[in-house]
Amino acid sequence: MPVKAIARTSIARNGVGAFVVPCHKISVQYCNWGGSSSGLRTLLKSGQLNQLAKDKKSIFFEVVKKSGHPKVSFHYNNDVVTDVNIANMNSSQILNKIDEYSQRSGDKLIKFNHKVMSINDSVRGIWSPMHTPKDHRYKI
Repeated sequence: MPVKAIARTSIARNGVGAFVVPCHKISVQYCNWGGSSSGLRTLLKSGQLNQLAKDKKSIFFEVVKKSGHPKVSFHYNNDVVTDVNIANMNSSQILNKIDEYSQRSGDKLIKFNHKVMSINDSVRGIWSPMHTPKDHRYKI
């Protein structure tokens, strides 16, 4: 009787084969007359945001003029939208926020305490001291 392989599709991993930027769209919202949008207005007048858009060609930039406090919305590939309030920030702080959030994956930040992180299941299974026979257990 011949042995047949189990059909399984490969797991897509970013960076293996081709790299796809996790952040695909950045929406910048500002007010034309509000005081909290002054840093963003100077950033738009200076043309630094245009230069940033030219440097990051894989990200679509959208500028929306709307009343209210300024904010930047980051749209990620895993259907997560993150809104960042940039009220009363100067242009360099806004550029730092855009650079920081555009490099994220969109997942929540977690504290990771282990040395190895793997998406594959363990070959040996889960170990517990209760899996050993009672005769071989450590006695106190």
